[in-house]
Amino acid sequence: MRKLSFDLGTKTCGFAISDILEISANALETIRFDENDFNVVITKVKEIIKMYQNSIDAFVLGYPLRSNGSKSERTVMVDNFATLLANEFPGINIYLVDEYGSTIKAQRILKDAKLSNKKTKSKKDTVSAVIILNDFLQYGGQKYEL
Repeated sequence: MRKLSFDLGTKTCGFAISDILEISANALETIRFDENDFNVVITKVKEIIKMYQNSIDAFVLGYPLRSNGSKSERTVMVDNFATLLANEFPGINIYLVDEYGSTIKAQRILKDAKLSNKKTKSKKDTVSAVIILNDFLQYGGQKYEL
């Protein structure tokens, strides 16, 4: 089965998906939406599930904890989105992965690839989703429960 990861922001969401053997993470895309309009993200998730013929058995969400481990406003936003996902897709497990530093790693990777600032900005959320999914595939994550 496959895992679908998210790097969720207030106006963008990057997606990555694992291969069927759950060995590698592959970038999908980043979508933009009106601030906090997560219904657009849910619609995109439905499209991805259909595209991958219902082979997705888990969602992996980047969980933006502060460096001291406490929750921020963005953490609460991800908690609310996880609840929305759980209600919309009750048969799919949800895992939370500490995403601390994933955006910085993504920017470094894109800078090393010598991409323009415009391309770096447009791809950083997708690359962050890949990093989050790779972390999950290697180390696991915290299962989300309603």
